[in-house]
Amino acid sequence: MKDTFRKACYTYLKFLGGRLHLLKNSQTGKTEVFMSNKNHASWGLVYKNTHLEFVSSTSGATR
Repeated sequence: MKDTFRKACYTYLKFLGGRLHLLKNSQTGKTEVFMSNKNHASWGLVYKNTHLEFVSSTSGATR
């Protein structure tokens, strides 16, 4: 299943390079890294026709 940013409560922060994107989870305040991966089968997000798959979460909130 692929969710939109609004539905999943995420905010786009910046492109990290190499298919990696930094997002902020609005519910937890944590920043999370997602990778663009068009054909992945797991849960993910869709941003401007790009499918993003969760990679990792940071330990703290951003300011």
